[in-house]
Amino acid sequence: MNAIQLRSANLSDAASLGAVHVAAWHETYTGILPEEMLASLSVEGRAAMWSKILAAPAPFSGTAVYVSEDHDRIVGFGACGQPRDEELAYMGFDGEIGAIYVLRSHQRLGIGRSLMGMMAQALLVQGCTAATLWVVREHGSARNFYDHLGGKVVGEKKDERPNATLFEVAYGWHDLSRLVC
Repeated sequence: MNAIQLRSANLSDAASLGAVHVAAWHETYTGILPEEMLASLSVEGRAAMWSKILAAPAPFSGTAVYVSEDHDRIVGFGACGQPRDEELAYMGFDGEIGAIYVLRSHQRLGIGRSLMGMMAQALLVQGCTAATLWVVREHGSARNFYDHLGGKVVGEKKDERPNATLFEVAYGWHDLSRLVC
């Protein structure tokens, strides 16, 4: 992993984040999600989303975003912040990992583990002690990864979208300090 660098994302990363986000969804969810759902994704739309998130002043955005680069090219990212699910927050999960994606070409190099550690540290700094993340139920390799990191299934939901119904499970970590590398 010598050429791999991890750092906080900045506004100039928005376009690259959009491209990696769309590419990772295609790599990850082809055969799991409907093709029309994947076809509706746009790099420009995701870049605009990331631009909005990254443009918000840090204390107010509540979202920390990290990127993994290989020779100055983003190959993975993660985002974390405050919980969006009230039920999970009520259960004591005061942080959430909202996204973690690594391009297939760079998986199994420790990047995902490092991103999870950086996000756990960021959440701890924000005063959080526990966190969750949502994953599509049929995404076996991600679920194996979260199991390996000590995550436990703590919730389930049905997410109705215009062109698909997703079944998701929430993984939780009651002690974020165990994820810090």
